[in-house]
Amino acid sequence: MNLRVSATGRRVWVGGFNLLPYRQRDARRARRRCLAEWLGAALCGCAAVFAIVGWQAFERVRVDAQRISTERELARLAAPLAEHTKLQHDADERSKRSVRAVALSAPLTRLLDLFDTLSHVSGDGVILQQLRQRGHQTDLLATSVDPVGPALWLKQLSTVRGVKSAEVADLHPVARAGLGVAASGAGPIEFAAKLHWDEGGEKAARAEKVPPGSPDATARRPVGDSLRGAR
Repeated sequence: MNLRVSATGRRVWVGGFNLLPYRQRDARRARRRCLAEWLGAALCGCAAVFAIVGWQAFERVRVDAQRISTERELARLAAPLAEHTKLQHDADERSKRSVRAVALSAPLTRLLDLFDTLSHVSGDGVILQQLRQRGHQTDLLATSVDPVGPALWLKQLSTVRGVKSAEVADLHPVARAGLGVAASGAGPIEFAAKLHWDEGGEKAARAEKVPPGSPDATARRPVGDSLRGAR
């Protein structure tokens, strides 16, 4: 369009025609091209967003499926795992009880060995009256027909496994009913003896681990057979 600006600042039509019509056409094309580029960029952005959302949804579904599968597998293995845990706990408890039994059976083992020896040794007139077990010491009270018997009897008892030493703590004649003690010292005597046990063997037994379920032969030994013939 041919427009001129007058002195007053207003545009005035002077007539004529556009000698360069392609400029408007190029401007319209440029505007359309920019609009198409903007629209293409917007569509690409939306497509990228949809792709990311779709991938996240797919991954969520896959993870949920794996979780459900894992939960089902754990639910199927729950009973065997609980049984395994129970068996392991029972095995640990048996092991602890076995170790404790070894420690607690040491005095009983000593007494059984002592009773076994008493049932086989020749008494030589010695009769056991009383026996007391106190820790690592056993107190014996017995009578003998002569003063030589206690020494021989204790010598045989000192061969018991685990005995460290044996000694006579007291020795005196026995007063008979209606009679006083003989002045010559002849006749039956009563004596007290002590057996000292070795502590090292018990400590080693406590430190040793016993396999779970293994039978303790000493603890299962019948006491009645060992007590037979002790006197």
